[in-house]
Amino acid sequence: MTDPLANVQRLVDDWERDAEEKAARYESMRQEVERISITASAAGGAVSVTVGPNGIPSAVTMTDGVSRLRPEQIAAAVMEAMGKAQAGYPAELARIVGETVGQTPSGQHIVAVAERNFPQPEPDAPSTPRRRRPGDDGDFTDESYLR
Repeated sequence: MTDPLANVQRLVDDWERDAEEKAARYESMRQEVERISITASAAGGAVSVTVGPNGIPSAVTMTDGVSRLRPEQIAAAVMEAMGKAQAGYPAELARIVGETVGQTPSGQHIVAVAERNFPQPEPDAPSTPRRRRPGDDGDFTDESYLR
């Protein structure tokens, strides 16, 4: 005859052990995520942006190559490099989740949120350069500073 109290104690012990193991896997995931660092560049390598945990930019570096760029090209290159680096974040996060907590519902949710927040960049579409009208100062507004 099986002791009901012993069965309950075994179930509680199993549950506690499983909870401790799960907590250790999530802690390992957290530590790995905190070490994420992804760098991408644009403008032929003249501009690089590094993103860290949560896809937040942590560094922007530029080479002497930016001296050949107009300010708006530098700004566009920074945004392009940042977008490329952030687009790599979900894959790196998915790798870490897979290696630590596995394909759990919470792990899948974490990756899905990252994919939603940092989608892959759209392929470049050919664009037609904007032609300036006579007197256009390039500020993209219809407002005059003389008002």
